[in-house]
Amino acid sequence: MRFAGGALAVCVMLSASIATAQQSGIYVRAIRVLATDPDALATFYEKAFGMSETRRPVNTATTKEIVINSGSTADMARKSTSTPIVIYTRPRNAPAGAMASLILEVPSLEKAIESVKANGGTLMRPPATSGEGLHYAFLKDSDGNQIELVEATR
Repeated sequence: MRFAGGALAVCVMLSASIATAQQSGIYVRAIRVLATDPDALATFYEKAFGMSETRRPVNTATTKEIVINSGSTADMARKSTSTPIVIYTRPRNAPAGAMASLILEVPSLEKAIESVKANGGTLMRPPATSGEGLHYAFLKDSDGNQIELVEATR
């Protein structure tokens, strides 16, 4: 009986945490993985986990950005509601972890940057707009970990 009571308490706390995250309008937008060969790594995730490519926002001779998600076909992956993996080119001489892995979507980029700075974080790269029209900025948290913030477009 103690186990059931403890499990119920954990479920209630988890539900409260999820509700709070949803109310704040902030959620994990994507997880970034850097690779010296993005095509090969995308193939690995596709074969190992049954994922599929959904798009390539950047696809040049020197830089690739491949977005994959859960789903055995590209159409299923595009419709998936799970958090996508963004595979981005890492220069061969750059160490792993040289780019933000956590990408958070925020309702207001300006307010989020102010909040990060007020709580001990720092702005690395000022807000910019991608070729797809996304407004984003790179910051460091209070421990020096990189975070990318993307303003919600909904």
